[in-house]
Amino acid sequence: MRIDCEVHPFRQEARRAAPVIDGSLAHMESTARGCAISGLVLVQPAFLDGDPTELFAQASQAQMPVRLIPPLVQPLAPWVLEQWSRSGAVGLAVTLDDVDLLAESLEAALELGFHLEISGGVEGRERLAELLLADGHRLVFRDFGLADSTRDPSWDPRLQRLLSLAADAEVWVKLSGIGRVPDDWAKSAADKLLEELTPEQLLWGSEWPHVMAAHAYAPSYAQTLAWLEELVPDADARGRILGETPAALYGFRS
Repeated sequence: MRIDCEVHPFRQEARRAAPVIDGSLAHMESTARGCAISGLVLVQPAFLDGDPTELFAQASQAQMPVRLIPPLVQPLAPWVLEQWSRSGAVGLAVTLDDVDLLAESLEAALELGFHLEISGGVEGRERLAELLLADGHRLVFRDFGLADSTRDPSWDPRLQRLLSLAADAEVWVKLSGIGRVPDDWAKSAADKLLEELTPEQLLWGSEWPHVMAAHAYAPSYAQTLAWLEELVPDADARGRILGETPAALYGFRS
């Protein structure tokens, strides 16, 4: 089984700006199958804000195995999270900005076995991440785990702090952000992550379809996989990043 750990499903009519892009799950499943991807992790696109209605509506039409990562942006009653779990959610998309406000919801999420997918990097919030790990939360850092890509990963102390946090901990880093991060930077960062974390802590997400404000770069789905091949040229390592590692984390049956 090969798994894409981040796709962004939505109906065309839900998209509030050009270009018109078919983000339906049916279209994404067809495209993914053409690239031998057989499992999808559905993550809410940013333009839909914090309401996961569209995410669950798309998931209900799935023809291939899917798992969901709805956003947690405000406190929710435990019964809501339980309902999400029954509908295929296995984790929650959060930032580290308002964790205190979400404390009770995070406790309920932990009891349900949800992991946390964190945007915005960990810089300046390492202690908070350590406390979440100490409480038993599993953490996935999106976009290489860094909020920006302005420094060379070979000497960037932020990356080293992330690696220190991830050592011997239930932490995963997602190789994602094609079109937002320079290719040379991504390759250098991936090399460092592979060296320090190994494929057992790395995931890949296409973030397909690509809907960005500038619309300057919208790669095809096949190009996102070619990008991963450039970042991780070793076939065995890439196979684990696409297969065993995400299958175990997201609960897919391989």
